[in-house]
Amino acid sequence: MGGCSGKEDVRTSPPAVAPSATTIRSTAATVARSERWKVIQGPRLMATAELVDVVAKGPRQVWAAGSEGGAEDRGGIVVVERWDGARWRRSALNRDREILLSGFDVGATGDLWIVGDHEVIHGDGQRWSYPRPSKLPDSSVFTDVSVDGDRVVLIGGDEAGEGSFAYEWAGHRFEKRLAAVQGDFAAVTARHGQVWVVGNELRDDCSNIRPAVWHAVRGGKYTRMLLPDVVGGYLNQVWATSPADVWAVGGVGGKQGEFECLPESQESGQPEPLVMHGDGSSWQRVGVPGGGSLTSVTASGPDEVWAVGSDRGDAMIALHFDGRNWTREYAYASRLSHLAVTTVPGTSDLWAVGAYGADTDYGQDVILRRR
Repeated sequence: MGGCSGKEDVRTSPPAVAPSATTIRSTAATVARSERWKVIQGPRLMATAELVDVVAKGPRQVWAAGSEGGAEDRGGIVVVERWDGARWRRSALNRDREILLSGFDVGATGDLWIVGDHEVIHGDGQRWSYPRPSKLPDSSVFTDVSVDGDRVVLIGGDEAGEGSFAYEWAGHRFEKRLAAVQGDFAAVTARHGQVWVVGNELRDDCSNIRPAVWHAVRGGKYTRMLLPDVVGGYLNQVWATSPADVWAVGGVGGKQGEFECLPESQESGQPEPLVMHGDGSSWQRVGVPGGGSLTSVTASGPDEVWAVGSDRGDAMIALHFDGRNWTREYAYASRLSHLAVTTVPGTSDLWAVGAYGADTDYGQDVILRRR
């Protein structure tokens, strides 16, 4: 397979779970790996390959996005794959465009929105356009995108340290909805006519980090939500089943490469999971079992919530909330970067994607399914 990275294609299959994969050593005990999580073969990709996001509209309408043929100092060629109920197939993109992909979403009509680095890509799987907001500094980068009907919300920040921003699609161009604010915008979800943006705020000249949530109704201003004060906390992903049932996940402490100003006392420690829940009037921190940080959350209702991440032993964990209690599963024996998860509407299925060995020249994409 060709490509402009000059690397040999060494991909033969997704990485094996482990030589003896029935158990995983955690920091607390040796626990069983859930056999309900299965590795699913996707299209053959060039190393370095990674998938960073997954979206499901139905059992035969699941999309995953990422890149292939990248390197440590630059992004790769954008890859979009679709599950048709039987197999994963890839869509055609402009193979001359390389980005560090960070966010992806699919509209109700199947139109795709992809963001990463300084690029915004919009298309239907065959034809593509690049509607970048005007008058943005060259140092601006995009971190996530979310679609709610005809509303497309784009978030990002300035690499020069000028803060973060939010734009909304006005049918033919992006209009600024939130001027640059201090802190990092990590993720956005636009659902039910409302928008939630999560990330972290910086206090005391980077001596502390706190989790942060911004909220807006359609046509309204973005406002900061009042959250419990969690020093060293950050949020990586957000999901809303309704305006009165919103979940956000991340971590507390630990050495996180994207947060260079964590206090030394936190950089050397192990992260703890952070789960926050909004009920439409207030936000509360929710206790969950185990350690490690969480990267993605999805839900089909208030009694069917899933969050994924890595534990302190670097295995993939999946936390499930049934409306009363949280339980914990081990889903994959190695740490996966860019780990994302989604429910499949109308089913109890889950899809998760990520990258194994993403910091090497031979990283591989991973697709997991739970039924």
